[in-house]
Amino acid sequence: MTMLLLLYAGAIPLVPLIGAEIFKRREDVSRRNVCYVLFVLQLLLSISYVIDYLSR
Repeated sequence: MTMLLLLYAGAIPLVPLIGAEIFKRREDVSRRNVCYVLFVLQLLLSISYVIDYLSR
């Protein structure tokens, strides 16, 4: 179960990076930057959730 959580928590932040790549090809800078901010926020959220889960 722990491995599934780690894989899932690691995969979720990749979604905004995929969006950033799409907007980079479209040359839409503002939406690309939003995707980068969402990536950072989701990464922090995933890391904190994993730390909380593993500390129990």
